[in-house]
Amino acid sequence: MRRTGGVVAAVVCFLLVPLLAQRGTGQGGQRGAGQGGQRGAAPAAQGAKPPVKIAGDFDKVHILEPGGPTPRSADGHPDLSGRYYPNHAGRMLQGAYRIDETIMRQFDPAKTPQENPVFRPDAVEKYQHPTPYGSCPPGGTPTSITTQATEHGPLEVVQVPGRVWLLTEFPQTIRMVPTDGRKHSPDPDPSFNGESVGRWEGDTLVVDTVAIDTRMRNISVGRTGDAAAWLHSEKEHVIERFSRPSKNYLMYQITVEDPEVLVKPFTSAPHAWTLAQDPNDVWTEYLCTSNEEPDFWKKVDDKTKEEYEKSGRDGGTANGRGR
Repeated sequence: MRRTGGVVAAVVCFLLVPLLAQRGTGQGGQRGAGQGGQRGAAPAAQGAKPPVKIAGDFDKVHILEPGGPTPRSADGHPDLSGRYYPNHAGRMLQGAYRIDETIMRQFDPAKTPQENPVFRPDAVEKYQHPTPYGSCPPGGTPTSITTQATEHGPLEVVQVPGRVWLLTEFPQTIRMVPTDGRKHSPDPDPSFNGESVGRWEGDTLVVDTVAIDTRMRNISVGRTGDAAAWLHSEKEHVIERFSRPSKNYLMYQITVEDPEVLVKPFTSAPHAWTLAQDPNDVWTEYLCTSNEEPDFWKKVDDKTKEEYEKSGRDGGTANGRGR
């Protein structure tokens, strides 16, 4: 998949960064309301080195404070509404501008370790396949959210009585989750996002999704990046948990069950998202189109292509964030 903006940057990164370097099994945080409200040191002591002056004011980013108590709706449940970024800074960060790990990552592997999905030996060849370069599939569930580990884009939540909307810019996805107590349909038709129903368990919104189109890949579900993507069977069952421990923090955790693909259900570490701090942070449109990039891919040498196609099966590092 590609965004219509930033084609040149994507090509340059592709040429300069080995495709095998898909990084991390997750991200993490240690301060603010992420990770159960544990608080760390002041920004100057967040890591080995303080941020340096760089373009885009990335030197000014810092781990957000909790920001206040959890907002609540009229029915007493937490109000999840807001625009959130997959980091501890409350704004979009870019992989090209490396800053302190404690700001960039969504969880701390040392405190909340995350085991990668364990695949059935007979499922590897059939289901473990990287996203084909230059293709533009829809995001699907849960990929439209989990892929932000490397896309770095926002998630917008709109909560109204009886339903919650989950919106992502890229892949551009609109999900409507009813929270009115309904059950799954007896025989739901498969769709890219699947059929989702939500319920409250205390202060946590639990979203249960089935009937996800089998053409959808799970991207950054476990190890991050398109090279580690994997397909699923018709039996896939996704459970997402959303909670808001404070004004500035949203926590997201997924469980994926698929007995035809996985040895056991995969459950992620709780991932921290932070509320956008800029009042001018507004929705933008990103679209994926199949045009010049596939031609570029044809010119890439065969060894690089082969390494990319195999890289998703060769394991990865656990440094705590995406690329």
